[in-house]
Amino acid sequence: MVTRVTKGRTPIERLRRRYETTDTKCPDCGYVDEEGNWTSGSNGGRIVYRHVCPSCGADREHVFRLSG
Repeated sequence: MVTRVTKGRTPIERLRRRYETTDTKCPDCGYVDEEGNWTSGSNGGRIVYRHVCPSCGADREHVFRLSG
């Protein structure tokens, strides 16, 4: 197994990049967004990854709750 190290990126940025490169097809209309355009944000208690389909406007989110 090969492990790649991405220097200068946080885990939040790396996961957002993963969504941009692998989760590109809209489940509502089937449009494939080659640009990715996922956003990410955190409020300390949760991390939210969000994508709005440029074709139909469908809104998708992946939410991770952080426990401490």
